[in-house]
Amino acid sequence: MRIRKTTRIVTAAGACCLTAAVAVAVGGGAAHAAAATATAGSSATATAGWSAGTGRASATPRSIDYVTNGELSGVAATSAGNAWAVGHTGTLANSKTLILHWNGKAWARSAGFTPVAGALSGIAAVSASSAWAVGYTGSDLAQRTLLMHWNGKAWATVAAVKPVEGAFTAVTATAKYAWVAGATSSAQLGFWPQSLVWHWNGRAWAKTKTPTVIEGAYPDGFAVTGADSVWLSGLGNVNAQISGMLMHWNGRSWSLANYPLYGLYEQLNGMAAGPEGTAWAVGTNTGTSPGTISMRYNGRAWVKTSGPANGSTSNFDAVAAIPGGTAWAVGNTHHGFTDATVVARWTGKAWARVASPTPAGGGQLTEVAASSTGNAWAVGFADNIKTNVTKTLILHWNGKTWS
Repeated sequence: MRIRKTTRIVTAAGACCLTAAVAVAVGGGAAHAAAATATAGSSATATAGWSAGTGRASATPRSIDYVTNGELSGVAATSAGNAWAVGHTGTLANSKTLILHWNGKAWARSAGFTPVAGALSGIAAVSASSAWAVGYTGSDLAQRTLLMHWNGKAWATVAAVKPVEGAFTAVTATAKYAWVAGATSSAQLGFWPQSLVWHWNGRAWAKTKTPTVIEGAYPDGFAVTGADSVWLSGLGNVNAQISGMLMHWNGRSWSLANYPLYGLYEQLNGMAAGPEGTAWAVGTNTGTSPGTISMRYNGRAWVKTSGPANGSTSNFDAVAAIPGGTAWAVGNTHHGFTDATVVARWTGKAWARVASPTPAGGGQLTEVAASSTGNAWAVGFADNIKTNVTKTLILHWNGKTWS
């Protein structure tokens, strides 16, 4: 499990064990009285953003900005007037859950939600009156899984999915189903965490059994490609080496799936379903074949796809299908002691880098979502190497540019 996806880029020399290399930071919330909302640009927590392409703070706050100490790990959008972003405020050692909502004009803290100790890692939006958020409550060293649902008025924990030691890290949903995945804590199994997957069939929640990965398993992304076909990606730890992990649900059970290997220390960081039973999986490799990882499922098999030439320290953290057939992938690339945001678009043959703003001091993108060819969101965090304090980061695609 992880909290911020930056910790996933692990050198071969440093990947002696997965639990040491991957930190946890996936949120949670519990009680749900109405919370006071904050309009972007109206308070100290909603400040100026950055000008596209300059990496410098803009003089005037933009309507799409919402900046506060913390990080964003998940985003979802159903239309130009409805989007969600989740993560945490504060530092990793002292974090509180954060849920933001876009109403078509501004980002603001969600009403009907009271922050608690913990963090949120993912969100799936079905409509303006239905969304699911996952993460954990508690401290970084004492986590309990968290699943919440938005009913159009308030957020509430899902009582049917009993909290256990661990954290949820991935979620996908429609009006007819939902899938939630994460990992148990190491304490439950004596040492190595294992996958934890729940399924909602539209009526009830049920826990599903997943294959055992001897030295730990950390799910991180879903792709539903059919009524009886679900893919789950993530990280595994085999023989003290980080590796990608891919599982498949055939309608009855989960099994470990084969896919084209990229070499040692590869990491599958996220995936998404495409049109007509296709899917995407992305990640990074810091071992024998360094660089971004990208694969496409064509309905029959997983096939490697070409990534942008951004150097050996580039990383894909998330991918989202764009209605109409193409896709976005986001992440970061290293430049000395700082990071720059990475956004790439699928051309039909390869990933092509698209210009994206990076805050002064560096920044990383952790998740992306698109509701149309002219509306997409990417979230993450801005770095400050001098203060070691991160700030939430939101970018928007208007059909022409990311800003």
